[in-house]
Amino acid sequence: MSSMYTALSGINAASVNLDTTAHNIANSSTIGFKNSRAEFGDIMAGKNGIGVQTEAINQLFQQGGVISTGNNGSNGKLDLAISGNGFFQVANVAAGTSVTPPLYTRAGSFHVDAGGLVVNNLGQRLQGSGTPPALGGDITAPASATAGLFAGIASIDPDGTITFDDAAATTVKVGVYDFPNVQGLKAVGDTNWIQTAASGAGVALTTPHVMGGFLEASNADLTDQLVNMIVAQRNFQANAKTITTENTLSETIINIR
Repeated sequence: MSSMYTALSGINAASVNLDTTAHNIANSSTIGFKNSRAEFGDIMAGKNGIGVQTEAINQLFQQGGVISTGNNGSNGKLDLAISGNGFFQVANVAAGTSVTPPLYTRAGSFHVDAGGLVVNNLGQRLQGSGTPPALGGDITAPASATAGLFAGIASIDPDGTITFDDAAATTVKVGVYDFPNVQGLKAVGDTNWIQTAASGAGVALTTPHVMGGFLEASNADLTDQLVNMIVAQRNFQANAKTITTENTLSETIINIR
């Protein structure tokens, strides 16, 4: 009967692998998404192996492809991508008040809202450079020469400096943060992460590489994920066959007796 429980652990592992792969496939078009990989280890009892267990679901932070959108802020829409390491910091807002802890994301689709704040589609406010865990400060577009409007963006430098086209040529710097151990970041949904004790404190990068008018695509490669899905399915079937075989042997022994 032990082989049945061993195979059952294999079925559970294949199911976890399939769930992880399905999540990656579902987010293959999600901007700033980072795929995950299920990691497994064997279970030992003395010298005998008795199955497999899930040890971790690791996030893979490799760079996704960069897509040109042309949204460089001049039309109120601002798309930003980070080339290399780092995350944008955004403030979660409830009832008009910033809520801690700050969130970190690679999804750089922003726009200027009715109040002049640079926000994403969830209304989370893009933050300037600062020292976490304190927020770096909301990035706000200055008033335009035209009453009731906000200034467009004249330029975006690779270090994250945004220059507005108002009379004073106002500049702000987008905060880009990195962590001692990005694997320790906790995913909280909406392609956002928060820092943890395992990740260490975020550090503002002094020389990031920010690209204006671009977005970072998901790093989940559909071809790889479909292959993973086939492997997980085969593992599931093989372990299920082990249980069927063990059951047939047990029935044969019972009938002999």
